[in-house]
Amino acid sequence: MRVSKLREYLFTILNNLLDNSNYQINVDMLSNNIDDFSLDKIPTGTRVSNWIVNDGLKRDVYSFRSRKSYSQDTIDNLKNIGFFEDFEKIIEDNNDNGILPDIDGIESIECLNSGTMLRNADGKSAEFSIQIQITYRRGG
Repeated sequence: MRVSKLREYLFTILNNLLDNSNYQINVDMLSNNIDDFSLDKIPTGTRVSNWIVNDGLKRDVYSFRSRKSYSQDTIDNLKNIGFFEDFEKIIEDNNDNGILPDIDGIESIECLNSGTMLRNADGKSAEFSIQIQITYRRGG
């Protein structure tokens, strides 16, 4: 399953970014715990291109959501922005160096944006999201 393999790959990235290992990466469910994550598949057209030999290039797009501390403190909010900038840079560097999720036929992984706050949940935390796309070869 591609989502499982992508989830495993994201654990390796987060282990390098977070100071603690007390977090979860759920699928289609973001908890109320700070630094928990959810990997949610976004319904999009999957076909990128068709080839004559009936193979093609396809894609999956995911929203990688997180619950982060949020307040009126500028330093806390700069840390949130920095987290997503660092996350995006690691994905980009890994892609350039061929460090990809263990997905059959994978060609690339990329962040489609640099992350954004979706909603302030309770005045102490907020939900953030960054979109990730994997491109892979698959027979028709």
